[in-house]
Amino acid sequence: MVRSGCAAADNRRMTEENLNHKEKKAKSDAEQRRRIREEYEKLTVTEQPKKQMKAAKSNTNISSPSKHGKVDAECVESFIEQLKAKVKSEVDYSDFQILEEDLKKDLKTVGNFRVPLRLAPIANRIKDGFDDITSGSSQSDCAAEPTYILFCAAIKEMDDLKLDQVNETKLLLWRDAINNALNLQFNVDFAIKHLCKIACAYFGFKVMEGKSGVEMLKLKNVDGNMEVPEDCLRDAEHFSGKPLSTGLFPSDFLP
Repeated sequence: MVRSGCAAADNRRMTEENLNHKEKKAKSDAEQRRRIREEYEKLTVTEQPKKQMKAAKSNTNISSPSKHGKVDAECVESFIEQLKAKVKSEVDYSDFQILEEDLKKDLKTVGNFRVPLRLAPIANRIKDGFDDITSGSSQSDCAAEPTYILFCAAIKEMDDLKLDQVNETKLLLWRDAINNALNLQFNVDFAIKHLCKIACAYFGFKVMEGKSGVEMLKLKNVDGNMEVPEDCLRDAEHFSGKPLSTGLFPSDFLP
């Protein structure tokens, strides 16, 4: 009887501990979602005027087909320089539709961070391909998390979109999300390199769009050189019909 009573007491204690653990986890998840929502709302309220000014300034400075009506080597070089520039990032959650839609929903742990469910697969691919990209940062996980989420959102969009679905403004947004991570010493040099490849492909695509083989030959100038760098045309062919994340992850090169 004594043993039976002890066993019953132990079972009650274990049940209570399990319930307490579940309750604590639920509270932790709720607190995490609340903190991310507060961060999002704060950024939305305080940064929206800055974002509008940034967009207007970016659109003024972009050397692009939409501004000049043509693409040439100088145009491409100028835009690539903009992508590589270490400008102050003003990107925020409201720039990404997936974050606006998912921040109030369930989160999933990937590495040291809690991310929206739809970002979890891309966050896992980043972790599997490049290990912990935040290992070189001096920021705490809590402080680094918003930047990590923005970076994952940018890579997620690359994975979702193709060349005919982007423009210069979108490429600059991705640059800002990547720069944000670089400014916190995230190990994401691979991302800015890939973004430059996407940009080169984008301009190659704009040149090739709607042109026949004969018309492509006419793009050569009197010296026999292409008016737009040939690597832009090659990159455009590389991404043709494929997600813009193609070639970003080491697993893309496995047989």
